[in-house]
Amino acid sequence: MRIETSRPQEPTWAAPPQPQEPPIWLTVGVGAAYVVVLAALAFLPGATLIERLRALDGGICAQMPGHSFWIGGQQLPLCARNSGIYMGFASTIGLLIATGRIRASRLPAPGVAALLGLAVLVMAVDGFNSLFLDLRLPHLYQPHNLLRLGSGLGTGVAMAAFLVPVANTLIWKREDERASFGSLRELALLLPLLLLVFLAVGSPAWTPVVLLLYPIAIISSAGLITALSLVNVTLLLGMSNRVGRFATWRQLFPFWSVTVVLAAIELMALFALKSALMPTIPFV
Repeated sequence: MRIETSRPQEPTWAAPPQPQEPPIWLTVGVGAAYVVVLAALAFLPGATLIERLRALDGGICAQMPGHSFWIGGQQLPLCARNSGIYMGFASTIGLLIATGRIRASRLPAPGVAALLGLAVLVMAVDGFNSLFLDLRLPHLYQPHNLLRLGSGLGTGVAMAAFLVPVANTLIWKREDERASFGSLRELALLLPLLLLVFLAVGSPAWTPVVLLLYPIAIISSAGLITALSLVNVTLLLGMSNRVGRFATWRQLFPFWSVTVVLAAIELMALFALKSALMPTIPFV
């Protein structure tokens, strides 16, 4: 007689639940909330759109009049250097979307990374040179807003080129194995766009053209919100168990919207803190 013994079953580890497509009402509702907020920002009585953008951006920017560009008689919400950084960031995001590499998960190629690192170094040198002048210390050269704008553009490109792949490795279940910029030729595609931004923001010929004020102010502020939201995405996913669990943009949309709200709250909190510490700074 053969006696059969039951073999102990091997434990089965349940895979973490994967997010489902959010219901259509949630997607539509979040999209409608964006429209309502943007409409209130633009049309709600009280402050103007530019004044509200200045308040939103004021937490991370000194907004010194002499360090800023003026268009149509109004100061841009961000100083020359920060305008460059976040216009450069927004321009890079736009190019990655246009070329289908917005989900790229690899860092830039070594040659591209070296060039972008040099751009950040140039901005650091220009920033310290300007600081030394403000402190009445010896400095290398006379600062200029065009130098601030140009060095900021290069740094904004570098920020997007590195931050987007880092966020993508945490967001997507299936990664796009391409680099954000795999060659200097791919990076060169940005040059016409950056030149257009540089001329639109910094050329004296456009200073009286008030129509340029709003696109530049909105795009630079959107670049700031997007950059901070990507940082929030990286931090939240890195600290949670939701790494690599999103398969579609629709799945990501509600979570991304939370990081956008957090970015706006963080900026407003920084502005409130700056206003409390420096009560002489006007609201606008």
